Amino acid sequence: MAGLILLSLAILWGIFHNSERDWRSSVLSAAVCWGVIVTFTTEILSIFRLITFGWVLALWLLINLALGWIYYRLIKLGKRSLKLPTIPKITPVSLVLLAGVAFIVGTVTIIAIVAPPNNWDSMTYHMARVVHWIQNRSLAHYPTYYSAQLVHPPFAEIAILHLQILSGGDRFANLVQVFSMIGSIIGSSLIAQQLGADRRGQIFATVFCATLPMGILQSSSTQNDYVVCFWLVCLAHFVLLTLPYKNPPTYLVLNIGVSFGLAIFTKSSGYIFAFPFMVWLFVWYVNQMRWKMWKPAAMVAAIFFSLNIGHYLRNFDLYRNPIATAEYSVEYKIEIYSLPTFISNIIRNLSLHNDIVRHLGLQGFITPFTGIITKLVTIIHGFLGVDMTDSRITHPPNSYHGVPGLSFDENVAGNPLHLLLILIAIAIFIFYGKLRSNKKILAYILSITTGFLLLCWMLKLQPYQSRHHLSLFVLSGAFVGTVFCKILNRYVITFLAVIFLVTSIQFVFNNKYRPITTQNNIFNTSRNELYFTNRPQLIKPFFEATDFIKTTNCADIGLSLGAEKTPSAQYWEYPIWILLKNNTNQVTKFGHILNPANLSAFKSQVYPYSQFNPCVILAIRRGKEAPVEKINFKDKIYVKKWALNPITVLLLN
Repeated sequence: MAGLILLSLAILWGIFHNSERDWRSSVLSAAVCWGVIVTFTTEILSIFRLITFGWVLALWLLINLALGWIYYRLIKLGKRSLKLPTIPKITPVSLVLLAGVAFIVGTVTIIAIVAPPNNWDSMTYHMARVVHWIQNRSLAHYPTYYSAQLVHPPFAEIAILHLQILSGGDRFANLVQVFSMIGSIIGSSLIAQQLGADRRGQIFATVFCATLPMGILQSSSTQNDYVVCFWLVCLAHFVLLTLPYKNPPTYLVLNIGVSFGLAIFTKSSGYIFAFPFMVWLFVWYVNQMRWKMWKPAAMVAAIFFSLNIGHYLRNFDLYRNPIATAEYSVEYKIEIYSLPTFISNIIRNLSLHNDIVRHLGLQGFITPFTGIITKLVTIIHGFLGVDMTDSRITHPPNSYHGVPGLSFDENVAGNPLHLLLILIAIAIFIFYGKLRSNKKILAYILSITTGFLLLCWMLKLQPYQSRHHLSLFVLSGAFVGTVFCKILNRYVITFLAVIFLVTSIQFVFNNKYRPITTQNNIFNTSRNELYFTNRPQLIKPFFEATDFIKTTNCADIGLSLGAEKTPSAQYWEYPIWILLKNNTNQVTKFGHILNPANLSAFKSQVYPYSQFNPCVILAIRRGKEAPVEKINFKDKIYVKKWALNPITVLLLN
């Protein structure tokens, strides 16, 4: 049934593609239209609490029938054909490079299907919010220990929601990121063409994007950085497509508005990275249209708000803020603005991508110079008078310890070789007059650079900041491919592409959380155990606790995950749902038992959450917290019946 979603994308591509249009542009248009369909239909179903298997199945059957009829009518009218796009002739060398890209994408896809979602954020909020929505039949905010399940933009998880409902499990949940990776690769090569790159430059942009270590590691997960990256790639493409027109066509304005809106609806970093592109477009058309610019600007704004209004209203209702809760402002927002701290953030962000010696596998011949760079960064901070670990510009406090080494962790992996080539491409662009005079390329790289500078100006440095850099690297691939194809000969470009492909294989095979070559890998480890790859010490207590709960035949499970007002992200919720729903035919319902000071606690008094009366409470506490002996919930006493650190199971007394 999940194939219905892929079928709708294929039909949309057929609707948008014609002989006068590049097939890659049609792919992006189809994806943008699909994003609109998913967003609006889900919001409508949510209003009436109709997010159920029957309604979602009927929805996708209806969507495919409607799209199929439209495509059929276009064929009958002679405006479309059933012919696939002609494959251009490419050299054997280019074919080998593209085969390398296909190998990376194909292997990552296999990993995404075989391995379950198991990164930290998936266990605490990405996948947890999905199962809550399915249980509640609605996207409405609900009582939860962890506000990230509510406040963060939800598009990536909404897409997972549809796959989860139609497939009956999370087997295809990781594919949302995989398809975003594929779309970004296609879009990167297309943008390179728009910037003036020849076929060599476009293929290099493809290789550049496909071999990003952070992209490879993260694309087989349910993170959302590649999803927001894809919408930003769509935005950049449509902005470039619009520039030749003195009066932008309505269909391009619509695509820009939707790409912008979906980027914001996916991840808050979309605000930062989309803003420079929107300013570029606005300034361009103010010069072209003057006061008439208000019409397309109003159209873009209307589309943007229509896509995000549902989430904004849900957030405002609970937090009195459409974007973020108070704790996120404290954790992520820079608390001191000055030129020295700004320079510090730029240097420290760039330092996350510097272990090029280990990346190239040359540590046996060359001593890694991460230590030297760390000393240099320390000296620079001494001149700046800035503490590298200052909690006002760093989160968590004292978390920055210098240049990190080679990592296969999707949260912190760097892209050193790619950063080096970006810096080289920028230097070439600056010193070559013919390139520098190209206003389109100049505005494009300035938009990317401005996005990076805004990130450094607005957000504290975090250990996992390189995740947020993914969009910048992908967008930069088109720029690098364009510059190199105009300056370097084909042998140098081919050599660099081969280096990228060869060095990227280690990240395909050695993903820290979804490995395929280690002794314990995704093929010889049970799916339930793979959920705990991040924290294997939790396997025994989680398995035994859920086995004990199954013996009680209780169908209403209370979750007491931390007793604080705003608990940390230490408490894994999603595996509890998986383990308690396995091998049982009864309908199990879950609800959070919260500290009354938790902002979402008042939702417990609202229907249908007010009807929740658990017969078992599963309590998890951190080591520093006192063990739970009893809990009073709705004037009922629950007492400890089973315990194994960090879990306690309490039954109604």
